[in-house]
Amino acid sequence: MRQRGFSLIELLTVIAILGIGLSAIAILFTGAIVSNVKSRRLNIASEHAQQEMEKLRSGGFSSAVVDPEIFPSSQGYTILEQQSNGTGRVGFPLPELPEGQGTIDIRYYVGSSGIYPNLKVVTIDAAWSGGSVTPGTISLQSMLANHP
Repeated sequence: MRQRGFSLIELLTVIAILGIGLSAIAILFTGAIVSNVKSRRLNIASEHAQQEMEKLRSGGFSSAVVDPEIFPSSQGYTILEQQSNGTGRVGFPLPELPEGQGTIDIRYYVGSSGIYPNLKVVTIDAAWSGGSVTPGTISLQSMLANHP
C-alpha cells in the first residue's frame, strides 16, 4: 500500500521557493517606502521654497532686499550675508525635514554688459539630510524687474 503526501525534500523545496519569493516582495516594499519618504520630503521642500518665492514676488522688486524688516528673526529667518545694496543671503529653517535648511539668495542680474540695476535674480535653495538614501535638495530661481 502506497502512502500519499509530501516527502521531506519536497516540503523543504517549497519552503525555499516561498522564502525567495517573500524576500523579493519585502525588497519591493522597502523600495516603495524609501521612494515614498523621498517624495514626501521633496514635496515639503518644494512647498516651502514656492511659498518663499511667492512672498518675494508679491512684494515686487523693491521689497526683494536682504533686510531684518523683510526677513525678521522672530519668524525664523537668519541673515547670512547682507550687502549695502540690499542683496545677500538669508537662511530659513525647514522644521518638517531632518536637518532641513533653506537659503534665499538675492542678487542683481549680471550680464555681458555689466550689472543690470533694474533686474534681480532670486534663488531659493532647500536641503535636508535623512541618511544616505533620502537626503535631497531643490532649487528655484526667478527674476524680478523694476518697471519704472
